[in-house]
Amino acid sequence: MNRLRLNHLRVQRWIHIQHGLLILLLVWLLATSPWVALYSRIPPSPTVWVWTHLILGTATLALTLSFSATCLADGRLRHYFPWAFGRFRPLRSDLAGLLRLQIPANEDGGLFSAIKGLLLLSLLAVAITGVMWLWVAGTREAVVWRDWHIETVKALVVFLGLHVLASIAHFVQLMRQ
Repeated sequence: MNRLRLNHLRVQRWIHIQHGLLILLLVWLLATSPWVALYSRIPPSPTVWVWTHLILGTATLALTLSFSATCLADGRLRHYFPWAFGRFRPLRSDLAGLLRLQIPANEDGGLFSAIKGLLLLSLLAVAITGVMWLWVAGTREAVVWRDWHIETVKALVVFLGLHVLASIAHFVQLMRQ
């Protein structure tokens, strides 16, 4: 029993470390992206912004895959994607509560869990489309992958914003108790 608890604590600690690293990487990549001039290929003389975007973006893919595996371990897939398993009751309940100005609980299968799941999917999509652009750089397909990358970044920003709002709401709720 103590061994199981210790393993759970290690997993939670690892999730927090990965989460913090992802926050740092995403803030950097999003904040510096206006200075990244990539279209169909890496320019002959790439700037430091281009190099850091390519290197940190690739590192973000590796960290995202690791973070996803850690988050989804031990059957947690249902936690982040309740709707994929036909579990709509907690979502409906949380949405109805929002209409009554009640902050949803941070529980299995609710609105906050679904937001985290969609954020995780969008993060994977951004990382994969970015690496695919790098893979096909210099070809006609690179422009298509760049467009997909930009669109998935837009979705990521939306879900990231919702995640931040949900976290703030949860924190405020904890402070009130």
